[in-house]
Amino acid sequence: MSRLGIIFCSIYALVIVVCLALAFWAGFDFKGRFVFLQLPLTPQIAITDTIGLSSQLQNLSWVGAYIILGLPAFVVLYFVGKAMGLVFTLSGIGR
Repeated sequence: MSRLGIIFCSIYALVIVVCLALAFWAGFDFKGRFVFLQLPLTPQIAITDTIGLSSQLQNLSWVGAYIILGLPAFVVLYFVGKAMGLVFTLSGIGR
């Protein structure tokens, strides 16, 4: 198990929770709610737009968007942390 991967995933989960809380506290400010709901998914939305898949995601609910785009982000973050931990271990950093 990668500690660094879990730390990265925990930070991303915290960002999601804070943004969701701010979105629901926005009240009737629909633009503010939209921005805070979209903020944690911005990198994934940019990637889907770059590869031409944004039209496929237009009719998704926010729950669907977080499942389709958010869950793979956790996997990527975990393995990036695992790879970084391996590099740090092999290079002797952190001893």
